[in-house]
Amino acid sequence: MTLPSTIDPPLTRQKPEDQKIFAEVVLNLPLKDSFTYAVPSQFHSIVRPGIRVFVPFGRRKLTGYVVSLSDSHDPALAIKDIEDVLDTDPVLSPEILSLTKWIADYYQSSWGEAVKAALPAGLEDESREILTLSPEGASALHEGTLKESWSIILKTVQQRGQVTPNQLRRFLKDKFSAYALARLKQTGCLQSQLHINRSVVRYQYEKLARAVTPAPDHEEVEKLLGRSPKQKAIYTLLLDGEKTLKELAKQIPSYAAPFKKLQEKGLAEVTTIKNHRDSEPDEADASWSPEAHLPFTPDQKRAFKELNHSLDVGEFKTYLLHGVTGSGKTELYIRCIQKALELKKTAIMMVPEISLTPQTVSRFHARFGKNVAILHSGLSQRERYLEWKKIQDKRVSIVVGARSAIFAPFKDLGVIVIDEEHDSSYKQDSSPRYHARDTAIVRARSENAVVILGSATPSLESLANTESGKYHYLSLDKRVQDRLLPVVEIVDMQKEKDEKKNFTILSGRLKTAIRHRLDRKEQVFLFLNRRGTSNYIFCKECGFVFDCHYCSVTLTFHGKDNLIRCHYCNYTARVPKSCADCQGQVIKFSGYGTQRLEDEIRRLFPQARTVRIDRDTTRGRSAFESMHQLMNAGEIDILIGTQMITKGHDFPNVTLVGVVHADISLNIPDFRSAERSFQLLTQVAGRAGRGRVPGQVIIQTHEPSHYVFGFVREHNFKKFYEKEIVNRKKLNYPPFTRMAALGIECESEAMGERATRELAEPLARIVARARGIEMVGPSPAALYQIKNKYRWHILLRAKSAGTLRSVLDQAKNLKEFKSPFKGKVKFSIDVDPLNLL
Repeated sequence: MTLPSTIDPPLTRQKPEDQKIFAEVVLNLPLKDSFTYAVPSQFHSIVRPGIRVFVPFGRRKLTGYVVSLSDSHDPALAIKDIEDVLDTDPVLSPEILSLTKWIADYYQSSWGEAVKAALPAGLEDESREILTLSPEGASALHEGTLKESWSIILKTVQQRGQVTPNQLRRFLKDKFSAYALARLKQTGCLQSQLHINRSVVRYQYEKLARAVTPAPDHEEVEKLLGRSPKQKAIYTLLLDGEKTLKELAKQIPSYAAPFKKLQEKGLAEVTTIKNHRDSEPDEADASWSPEAHLPFTPDQKRAFKELNHSLDVGEFKTYLLHGVTGSGKTELYIRCIQKALELKKTAIMMVPEISLTPQTVSRFHARFGKNVAILHSGLSQRERYLEWKKIQDKRVSIVVGARSAIFAPFKDLGVIVIDEEHDSSYKQDSSPRYHARDTAIVRARSENAVVILGSATPSLESLANTESGKYHYLSLDKRVQDRLLPVVEIVDMQKEKDEKKNFTILSGRLKTAIRHRLDRKEQVFLFLNRRGTSNYIFCKECGFVFDCHYCSVTLTFHGKDNLIRCHYCNYTARVPKSCADCQGQVIKFSGYGTQRLEDEIRRLFPQARTVRIDRDTTRGRSAFESMHQLMNAGEIDILIGTQMITKGHDFPNVTLVGVVHADISLNIPDFRSAERSFQLLTQVAGRAGRGRVPGQVIIQTHEPSHYVFGFVREHNFKKFYEKEIVNRKKLNYPPFTRMAALGIECESEAMGERATRELAEPLARIVARARGIEMVGPSPAALYQIKNKYRWHILLRAKSAGTLRSVLDQAKNLKEFKSPFKGKVKFSIDVDPLNLL
């Protein structure tokens, strides 16, 4: 993977005023090409690659990104002018422009989509088309002579007052006709206006109070304010100059009522000013001093020696740091980042969103103070922009963040760390579907930076890359301070039922262990990767299962709200009193989720302080922070959670981890299910015994003979890898092939099937002509329906990335791929997919 050399340097020679400059502009649209615009003479000195511009595009006006300049253009093209320039300095460096070009080419997105992913949300200005009913349209609707498809659109606009074309599509669904809408605008039945939405993220707005000019004479003012001393005081103040409302409030508390009277008398007014938002300077903390380094273990010393050498010589190198849980990987990351800073370089520290806990953030602040920017999804658009602006303004040298941190606008990059490199959240699930780990390696190669991929359970692809020599392998085989890895015990839940007649959620062994740990004033983690009270409900008389109307999944019962909910589209309904199929009265609840587990724990251990953490209870980062404070203070005895509690947490007093239903991830129809199960169980087991007391892990399963559980019990990643890699080779799956998934979605099942067939036929011919590639499918997706859309996929498996890219480029040019179904069928391409559901 190498960066393209397609970014043209800016034009630097002086140009006469009458000589034309043309800009190549990319847009955040699924269109592969760039578009040529003329640069008006007043913008000649401003426009250069990396600048954002406002351009006309069809009937719309959009934010675009300048990627190159030239002094000529194709004379056959009708060229429009750039309307406005949105920046004084480029928001995209040449390095980020090149990186986004590589993303667009490799992951089959448009360049504009890749650029949009690299910038903080909310920066774009854009226009919206607003439709209203004209007098002619109202008259035609009254006469009732229009076609039905025309009348439906006019009636909707009449009812709503004003709508956008996208809103019309959503309201009318199958009854919407793009042709009818175009004709209604053409005939004047609908009026169309462009409304420009300006970005509020990059600006801050302030309200100013000022005296109205020209001011009345002195006698008039005395007559109006003679008996109102407070009004007079405010007016006198404003005569000296306008004040922000904040300044006014400081100087004259309770100013609001008298100021309102001044407005009514025509003596004062309020205006709003707009300023570019700058990153706010952090106040220096005089009491802060960096936290001392933790002592290295012999394994850490050996690993740091190699990493330190690569940082010193400034060479590009990718290291896979394979360390057991609690082995001190984070300390190594921090030392390498410190080394980069000593070399006057910058650093990116990436962690999965789920691991970006208050603990992680506070640890970096303790070592590096205010020299750290934090990027995560819990920030508002404004907060995220300000953190990004800190980086761009060179006020920080380190960024800690999730996937999008790879686009941090740093110069002189020294090291990129990707913690939990195996985590699937590094792969974006919408266009551009880039993988942040692989993107990091491409960026580091172009900037001669060191990459550290850390994990206790590396992905099979990464481990295979160490064997081929692409990555360099480093290991931390022991926990710090020679702490023992937890003892893992597997409990057969089928035996619990058959031999002990225990039909409850918890095995006798786990109940006893919880009681023992509580008696010793230690803390317990209970892990169940499923929310809700029961995972499905069915009719005992006919066996009918209550499914989501819009997705191919069962509805989950949430007892607290007495609702059944779909965890894909969030459809909710009241629990039915009878079967929808046979009208039977006996509705049975089966399975269980975290809510049911919490109820059971509170019943069995009423004195224990129990807290549940999942998406239903955690709506903001404050809930996480509160949980951390309570755990550290010893005010939580039992913490129940989903995958949220498996990473990023280090609580020394957690000595017992219970995995309540370990089979969930094993039974997912995906070739990576065994790998993900091993990773998940190993990670959650690693939360136990991180302090002085050795840890204990109890895993409950109905399939104790599955090979995954044996390797988890032995903490034997090497043996798991050896077995799993053989299976992958037999089945021709990564890392032995390069893969892409072509997805097809449609609200109409029949139309989707037809579109899938029509695409598969010419695609099969392209694949047949190529060498070293095979096509699998088409077939319905495992989750056949989500959010009322039917889904199919076609898999391509190739020996080389070049072959795969060549076939995909040809596929995108097929007329069948360009969707002749009036936009009602959606096609997508996912290169190196992590999810085949």
